[in-house]
Amino acid sequence: MTEQRIFGLEFTTVVKAGPGCRVLVPKTFADQGCERIAMITDKGLVDAGVVDQVLDVFKAQGASIAGIFDGVRQDNDMRGINECARWYQEIGADGLLGVGGGSVLDTAKSVKVMLGLGVEDMNDLVEGSIVRYKRPKAKPLGIPHISVPTTAGTGAEVSQGAALMDGESNKKILMFHPYMNSDFAFLDPELTVSLPPHLTAEPAFDALSHSIEAFFTTRPNSFADALALRSAWLIVDNLPLVVKDGHNIEARGELQIASAMACVATVSSGLGATPIHNFADAVGPMYRLAHGLANAVYLPIVMKNLPSHYLRRIKTFAQNLNIPTEVKADGEVLNEVVAGFVSLQAECGIQPRLDIEVDGDQLREVHSAVKEDPAGMNFPLPDDVISACLEESLIIK
Repeated sequence: MTEQRIFGLEFTTVVKAGPGCRVLVPKTFADQGCERIAMITDKGLVDAGVVDQVLDVFKAQGASIAGIFDGVRQDNDMRGINECARWYQEIGADGLLGVGGGSVLDTAKSVKVMLGLGVEDMNDLVEGSIVRYKRPKAKPLGIPHISVPTTAGTGAEVSQGAALMDGESNKKILMFHPYMNSDFAFLDPELTVSLPPHLTAEPAFDALSHSIEAFFTTRPNSFADALALRSAWLIVDNLPLVVKDGHNIEARGELQIASAMACVATVSSGLGATPIHNFADAVGPMYRLAHGLANAVYLPIVMKNLPSHYLRRIKTFAQNLNIPTEVKADGEVLNEVVAGFVSLQAECGIQPRLDIEVDGDQLREVHSAVKEDPAGMNFPLPDDVISACLEESLIIK
């Protein structure tokens, strides 16, 4: 008899998806009584004209943005979050709009927590590598909040968690609050068309990692399984189409939906085992790698070097991706799944290893970072697996 556990699905963000759905944003704020909207974004999206696509909607409807903060840094350094929170108060904003990728959306959520809890310095909320607020002690934060993602990867628009960077220690901190997710998320694939192939593919591998980790969790349940399997299929099916033709709006829309589904799946899985993110979260900040790229490289490497974790459910996962499993041993099926992901890497122009050289001392430092990363708290990786994955992903001098 299998062990029965209590599990659940918590999904409190209202999601609207489809080309042009950004036109609903101004009225959605107005319906919440907001008059001074603060937009948080980054300079790259301003330069790419994506911010103008959102501003044009406000202008067309006679609405306006009170101010734009475009100083979000990669991996949302806590110093930038503090700066953004002060700016929000200075302009007298009454509504929060995040327009961007994971770093932007997590910054907006972190600002929301700071403002809702009445603190001026994010460091006042951080103790250790994981900060978790739970009901009933955690209360609604009282700030109308909309997310408009411009990538398909993190699913940050629907999650009740955020990844922060301690700029001094160069380590990631995970924060969870049941009310930090956006009230509404608008998944508009038209805002992702300007992304070049590598900035389309890398975040998609982050979402794919969420799908895989949700399905192969140590705490499986049917909610997570359904979302994980469907999102993985959508990514594998649509990503090559978008890399080949960036103007394929339908495929881009499916990637955005898959990203949100994968995020809900991984949270619903209880974060039982996140070995791919264990490496990405540790190695990425050390070498200022984009989070999606780190996930893209480590996804097949981790699956290959940690077979015992994946073999128990690999056939079901493979069948979901239309990989034949009849009369094949579990190990053979796992090898085919890994080979398929390596082929997907190549199709997307992603190299199978990182262009990072390390000596013996640096290798030991990276090993320790993986060992200590909070993503490995529920599923500590054996030293031999860490070593094998690092040797395969880095250039050892």
